[in-house]
Amino acid sequence: MQTRIALAEDRDLLVEMGRRTFFETFVDTCSEADMDLFLKQSYAPEKLATELAASRSYFLILEDELGAMGYSRLFEETEAVEGSVELVRFYMEQRAIGMGAAHRLMERCVELARELGYRRMDLGVWEKNFRAQKFYAKWGFKKTGEKIFMVGDDAQVDWQYSREL
Repeated sequence: MQTRIALAEDRDLLVEMGRRTFFETFVDTCSEADMDLFLKQSYAPEKLATELAASRSYFLILEDELGAMGYSRLFEETEAVEGSVELVRFYMEQRAIGMGAAHRLMERCVELARELGYRRMDLGVWEKNFRAQKFYAKWGFKKTGEKIFMVGDDAQVDWQYSREL
């Protein structure tokens, strides 16, 4: 397994993988209409192209001999606390679960954040995604608050986590 920084030409791969992995992970958490709306808004090709081109936005793709198996996005919000970066996406293909792929991708996210000079990493995780919460806790993330995350028109609660780098 290896990671690499995504390039502009990875847009369609990220659109397709993003839609599929989000759907597979959260298909039973909202209505079909809310899921469709979220996927159309969040993974529109133009939106991904803008995110790939944005300054302070870093996509990582995890690959093996079969191709892409996961991806993440680190992003520094303009209103963020100085020195912090947010892990705004972290998704794995179903085939990658249980083989250490998530560990490898998170390891590279932390390394990259440190290389870029960040001192803290933040993320949001759905309040009912216990598997992800357990994974993030193993990486030293602690709950710091809550916020609303919209999936279409469905307001869901995300727990905010942070860790020092």
